[in-house]
Amino acid sequence: MRYHSVKLVNSKNEFGKVQSDIDLEAEKIIFNHLKKSGVIFGYASEESAKLNKVSDNGSYFVTFDPIDGNSVIDCNFSVGTIYGIWNTKDIEGKTGRSLVGAALAIYGTRTTICLYNV
Repeated sequence: MRYHSVKLVNSKNEFGKVQSDIDLEAEKIIFNHLKKSGVIFGYASEESAKLNKVSDNGSYFVTFDPIDGNSVIDCNFSVGTIYGIWNTKDIEGKTGRSLVGAALAIYGTRTTICLYNV
């Protein structure tokens, strides 16, 4: 089994949280999959809170935290990825009540994925 120690990079996200290499790598992986889906207009994440356009043809906007709890990875505690999905190209002023879907993936001794679909 390969062990990956979390490395802090020399930057902070827009919320003032120090970023780790694993957060930035997870964001890249998620972005690539959102782009391949062909249905995503844009996204925002904890690592890049600005609105990022993916495709003019997309109908959905996705927000996510790539690795929630990354500060405890070296302790072998569970971490997760959190998603919110809106059927809109503009989430300004939108609340959780207008979500069309949400997901939570927990990674640890057991991987659990919870999906919510309206």
